[in-house]
Amino acid sequence: MNNDNELKNLFDTLNGHWDNEEPAFGHENRFLAKLEGKQKKKRNRLATTFAPVAATIALMLGIWFIYIQSPAKDETIGKLPPKVAQTQEYFALVIEKELAKVENENSPETRQLVKDALYRMSVLEKDYEKLTEELLKKGENKKIIHAMITNLQTRISFLEEVLIQIENIKKIKDNYNENNNI
Repeated sequence: MNNDNELKNLFDTLNGHWDNEEPAFGHENRFLAKLEGKQKKKRNRLATTFAPVAATIALMLGIWFIYIQSPAKDETIGKLPPKVAQTQEYFALVIEKELAKVENENSPETRQLVKDALYRMSVLEKDYEKLTEELLKKGENKKIIHAMITNLQTRISFLEEVLIQIENIKKIKDNYNENNNI
């Protein structure tokens, strides 16, 4: 009997404090869609885990084939003044790393941005090749060397900016998904 009185007192104390509001219209459908989305994500986890690995392998094979098939590039580097060649090799490594990051971020949302970035990088590369040819023809020229270094720095800055834009796209997508899955 004592327990019944305690229980009655508890309910009397909590009277008026119960949450008896109905959920907003469509709450159940949104909840079920969100639950279903999580189940789909679990199924696709294996595919999303191996996609970046496959992209990296493809990128490395592509770079390897390019370097094997273009001995002229190595010959050109050998003809450049030692300091210029050393600087070019350093920048090339940094550019390769940044370019790989951009290519790994290729998704449906960022596909056009990545495509445009790769096109612009090829234009900058062609400009650099023209500068290299000019340097070889005219000899060591400070203006040409400065233009070459500026080209390399521009490529790195451009790739960093593209990565920032990709991160912003990801954040917008995440925020949109969070707001629409409530």
